[in-house]
Amino acid sequence: MTFIRYGAIQVMAYALDMGAFLLLIALFDSQPVLANIAGKGVAGVFAFFLHRHFTFQSTGGSSKAQAVRYFSLLAINIPVASALFSVGLYVVDSPAPVKFVCDVVCVALTYWISKLFVFHSDARPPAPADRAEGA
Repeated sequence: MTFIRYGAIQVMAYALDMGAFLLLIALFDSQPVLANIAGKGVAGVFAFFLHRHFTFQSTGGSSKAQAVRYFSLLAINIPVASALFSVGLYVVDSPAPVKFVCDVVCVALTYWISKLFVFHSDARPPAPADRAEGA
């Protein structure tokens, strides 16, 4: 169920990412890599809040620590996706489809990293009464 919620949020974030990308491409045609970075930044801020509250329902941990981990992941993801995008532009001279393919490649990896390292819960569930110490 978490992956379905993640996918739904990613679709909305991707619409925001692609929309910002296409708008910036229309305004600054010669800078597709910068447009890609800007679109990902906007979508990343949007996605962080929705993933924290809706996807992983991880409101119990430190929002500041989660934000640092999430934006650190985003800081790694953006150059990786942009490098794939740049390489893809050498093969196909159409930025929108190249961006789509590169972003799809990055989604599964980002999901697992987010689940395991960004929005994980530090608190362990309480032990059942029959397993508590001294019982």
